[in-house]
Order: sequence, then C-alpha cells, then structure tokens
Amino acid sequence: MRIIASHPFIVVKRTIDWNQQHYLEQEHHLYLYEDRIISPTEKFLLDEVWDMSFRASNSDIGFLYLHTNRGLFSFQVKSEPSQFINLYKELKQ
Repeated sequence: MRIIASHPFIVVKRTIDWNQQHYLEQEHHLYLYEDRIISPTEKFLLDEVWDMSFRASNSDIGFLYLHTNRGLFSFQVKSEPSQFINLYKELKQ
C-alpha cells in the first residue's frame, strides 16, 4: 500500500524541572493511504472518517480536525493542510 500524502503535526509536552517550566515540541506525521489515515497513535479507516477540516488561529499553529464515528480528533499543525484535505476528499468521492 502506498502513501498518497502526509502532513506534519506537532505534539507539545510540558515538563517542570527545578521549578522551571519547559515545552518540548515533537513533530509527527499523518499519513493518507487509499483506505486509511494513520497517526503514530491512531488508525482511521476512510469509512470511519466523516469529514476533515482546518481552523487557523492567531498564532502560527492551526488545528486539523478529523471528524470520525469515534469522535473528533484534533492535530496541531504549523502549515495549512489544504492539499492533504483535498486529496482526502478526492478519495472519499
């Protein structure tokens, strides 16, 4: 099975060390295949995904939303995922 598209997202972890707060950003990828979307922790069959949307915010981070039959999953993204969303919508047709 081949990857049709991928899009990076970040996970921000907060740690406290010696009474100082630190933020660690980890970059991961969402992968779009012909029949599924895979993240490092979840697998979504395309039949389970009802819609995909993006919401920009005032900062440099936006949110990519996967609307599924298991609920809403959000991913923090630094770049607009319009190409990823368009490829997903083409597959769903």
